[in-house]
Amino acid sequence: MRYAPPPSATLRYASFVNGVENPDGTIRWQHGGGRYQLSVETRMLWFRFAFHSTGALGEQGLAPERYVEERRKRSQVTRFDRATGAVVFESRGGQAPLPEGAQDRFSVFLQLVGLVRGNPQRYAAPGATETFQVADTSDLEPMRVQYVGEEDIETGAGFVRAKHFIRLPRRADDRRRVEVWLAESVGWMPVKLRQTEPDGTQIDLVLRGAEP
Repeated sequence: MRYAPPPSATLRYASFVNGVENPDGTIRWQHGGGRYQLSVETRMLWFRFAFHSTGALGEQGLAPERYVEERRKRSQVTRFDRATGAVVFESRGGQAPLPEGAQDRFSVFLQLVGLVRGNPQRYAAPGATETFQVADTSDLEPMRVQYVGEEDIETGAGFVRAKHFIRLPRRADDRRRVEVWLAESVGWMPVKLRQTEPDGTQIDLVLRGAEP
């Protein structure tokens, strides 16, 4: 499939936990010269969470090289070592074989964005499903993402039409739900992201607008 990267952008998001507004979050996406940088930052109550992904950008999309999670002043790092063909979990120790097209927890969303931009006909009707190999800071596992239809999403710029994608359950007992809504009006970047925890806690990021 064709990959078409979205233009570089910094997007600001309203952040909610169970409907209660928290400080805004940001997604910073930059690319050029065959490289990319992606940063996602949110704050929940008085805690800051930041996620950084850097790597190469080619015809097949993103090829992460380094992924960093910062949670409560603690950093954890995963390296994608293509020279040795391994995903290296620096913080916990250990490694796993590096599959072709592997992504990290946040590069996978920009990989999906580029596939939607490059192959709009594939997502004309619900049911299209993509499978990604995704690494976090301790493990690597398949992630299946399915297009389930279009919805009108209320944002800081009013209602926008968006394509709704869900992560399918990874296991029979997987009760964590991840959803993303991508809108053509913002280059198919996310206008809403939602994670629902097994205990029912719901975390939403809703687009306010682009920063200059």
